[in-house]
Amino acid sequence: MQLPTMRKHQFAVLDGLRGFGALTVLGFHLLQQHVEGALPFAGLAVDFFYMLSGFVMAFAYEQKLRTGAMDIKSFAWIRFVRLYPLLFVGTATGILLGFLAAGVKHDVTVEQIAVSGALGLLLLPSYVFPQWTTAFPFNMAQWSLTFEIFVNAVFAVIAPKLTTRVLIGVVALSAVALVALAIKTGSTYAGFDQDNFVWGFARVMFPFFAGVLVFRFRRRPRYAPVLAVSLVVALVALIMVPPWNAGYMTLPYIILLFPAIIFLGAAVEVGPKLSNAFRFMGTLSYPLYILQSPILRAGQEVLKRKHFGLEGSIIFALAEALIVLVITYLALTYYDVPLRRFIRNLMARRGLAMASSA
Repeated sequence: MQLPTMRKHQFAVLDGLRGFGALTVLGFHLLQQHVEGALPFAGLAVDFFYMLSGFVMAFAYEQKLRTGAMDIKSFAWIRFVRLYPLLFVGTATGILLGFLAAGVKHDVTVEQIAVSGALGLLLLPSYVFPQWTTAFPFNMAQWSLTFEIFVNAVFAVIAPKLTTRVLIGVVALSAVALVALAIKTGSTYAGFDQDNFVWGFARVMFPFFAGVLVFRFRRRPRYAPVLAVSLVVALVALIMVPPWNAGYMTLPYIILLFPAIIFLGAAVEVGPKLSNAFRFMGTLSYPLYILQSPILRAGQEVLKRKHFGLEGSIIFALAEALIVLVITYLALTYYDVPLRRFIRNLMARRGLAMASSA
């Protein structure tokens, strides 16, 4: 099975790391349905995604933004087309499920769903439901995209003046903010709930600009497939099997371990078969991440009404995972890629050059 891609680039190992990170997030959400508090460090996959994003944005757009070959408006449009179509599908599906719940449960009103849904489609947090802690009730992954877009905007604005010295200063200051977040809340987890949403701005800055910095100091790649596979295994192990569940342990993960993994991954090349497999995983990662929420929420409603034994729970979780993967593939192949291709061609016909989406 081969997914259509909008663009190929040389960092196949980073694609594989992003793909397996997204699978880890899926496993985390599935396990959370049955075991509260399971995989306490799995949320760090988001911070890893932010760091990868910084690396990729620097690779794809930094030089264009610094030289004026691309303006902020063009960059914003490219990122919108890349991120919003699938985000809209995931969030809109969650809103529809919310309307169904309002009609069946009567614990929320249609008006509340409409207001909160409109905020969600605008990528804004919702404080409509005080009985729920989440700031993004219709798509559990949407909060991270709100901060992704924020940090992309910051990057686009400062890119023309982002010398290496300035970049190191930004990374250092954002590391201080990250440490302040850990001291204030006991960990670096923030941005997803109503009471910690504002701390999400501190959470996103360091990993993103650390990723840009890693790109600046990248090495010439060399063929090392064993190292590539080892990095994937190490990433999954680090975020699935922490040495202990201590909130402050998230700091060395983000500040030390993740930059090291990306630095090494960017300097590794693999053979054609493994490269294609990694790129497949990378292409699937974003739709897998952003579309799983409404599917798992429907599964959660089933679990509230029917209690499975251990064997039944495992079978149910595997069925959910399969459904998520199938819907992800179909949405990417028959909706997202064709839509982005159509928009790109439309812009080209109108004389507005649009680069391939990163």
